[in-house]
Amino acid sequence: MQQQYLDVLEYLPESIVTEGGVEYPLNIILDESHIMVNYHLEAIAPSGTGFQEYSYTLPRYIPQTEETFEVLGLLQAEMGKTPNGNLSFPNHEYCIINQVMQWFTDVFNLPYDTWRWSIKLNINEPVDQTYREQVETKAVNHWLQRTKTSLEKSYPKKVTYVNENYTQNKILSFHDYGTLVLEYKNKLFSDILKHFIKKITYEKLLNFDKELIRGFMRGIIAGEGCVELSKTDKKYRVHISVSKEDEKEIYYQSLKKLEVDSIKYPGDKLVISKRKNNIQLLLQQLMTLSHEKYAKFCTMMKQYPNIRDETPYFRPKGEYIPHRIPQEKIAKIVELYNAGVTRTVTIAEQLGISPIKVNRVLRANDLGKRAKKPTPEPLRKEIADFARNNLHLSHKKLAEHFQVHEATITRICKKYKIKKSNKSLCKIPEEKIQRIIQIYKENSIVKFSEIRKEVGVSDSVIKRVRKENNLEHLGFMHLIGNNNRKYKLQKNKFVTTVQR
Repeated sequence: MQQQYLDVLEYLPESIVTEGGVEYPLNIILDESHIMVNYHLEAIAPSGTGFQEYSYTLPRYIPQTEETFEVLGLLQAEMGKTPNGNLSFPNHEYCIINQVMQWFTDVFNLPYDTWRWSIKLNINEPVDQTYREQVETKAVNHWLQRTKTSLEKSYPKKVTYVNENYTQNKILSFHDYGTLVLEYKNKLFSDILKHFIKKITYEKLLNFDKELIRGFMRGIIAGEGCVELSKTDKKYRVHISVSKEDEKEIYYQSLKKLEVDSIKYPGDKLVISKRKNNIQLLLQQLMTLSHEKYAKFCTMMKQYPNIRDETPYFRPKGEYIPHRIPQEKIAKIVELYNAGVTRTVTIAEQLGISPIKVNRVLRANDLGKRAKKPTPEPLRKEIADFARNNLHLSHKKLAEHFQVHEATITRICKKYKIKKSNKSLCKIPEEKIQRIIQIYKENSIVKFSEIRKEVGVSDSVIKRVRKENNLEHLGFMHLIGNNNRKYKLQKNKFVTTVQR
């Protein structure tokens, strides 16, 4: 299927409105792939009255994909809407923050370090300075580790708190890391993006395909949704918070297109209830964007009796694979491979699936370059017995003897707990080993440097010989490089004792 795009030119505003309500016409310059927009303000300088220009370059086309509409839904749900020149996006889940930042990077070429950030904690400002430092450090470290934000781009006041009029919480929950608020101050870009999302939501959304509507509603539910799970009252519902009636009607019609019935309550609630509708939310994966809400939603769905009979979910491990490849595509993969198309990437591009799935099908049908079959158990036992009786042989020698890979010998030795000594790796002549042992018998406090000079071996060889011949524990006085004054004073006395 050919990639489709949204033309940004169709969604540009005619003018830019300041906070004071003054409108300035928007000038547009086009080329094949970019749009340059600008507007002018009157500016008074010492030389007289002039104009100050504000400009921004945008991509002409945006990919019309489900992923794009997921982010547009998230922005519609969470983003500040006032034309104040500030693009703000708050969320408390790092996976959603990462998805939004990545989308702006891919589509608008907006670097990660463009965003300024702060953290909002849902507690009153602590009086205890020690506790305050503790929760602030915990929150800041969490977001720095989980997202692509940088410490340099934080606001001077990294962590803010909620006023007592809105919450009485004094202690931060163990798994609560606050809400990260991303901000990008650019009047032109902010107003254009807000107008773009507003036009998509209020004018265009219901005209798109089901796939794109599904992506948009997935973002709306992740941003404004709430799962109500009441086991006592047996209320299993999903709420969408929406205050504007026209916006509520759009969401209602969008869900209806996805075969999900909802109820419009007075106030700010759009409620999805009843078993059949919740099953549609599950099957169409409308709850999956927010991991926390999806986990609670799955717990809610398990409360329905016999839910396993109506959906392929919640079955024992291995019985259901949600992304199983259709049988037609499996047959097509095998057909293409037998026809001479052996590159998995080429097959994946032709069929519109991932190379991993192509490899999975080829492996299941014993096609392509496959790993060697496992070593038979009788041969493994034979190798283990032989290795146990020939500990002096290296893994390489054993592999050559049985004509197997060296890694096979390593795995067998590990499985059958065969502790091979380092003697098999020692390549120095036996006479040098005996000479090292003789030197230690003659003088137990001899230095490594003296042995190296006399025998011509490295320190690691000397250590290995000491370990294999139980020459490691000769007392503290034999330690190499010992600069202890008492040791030096007792050196002659110690040698005399050894000789006796």
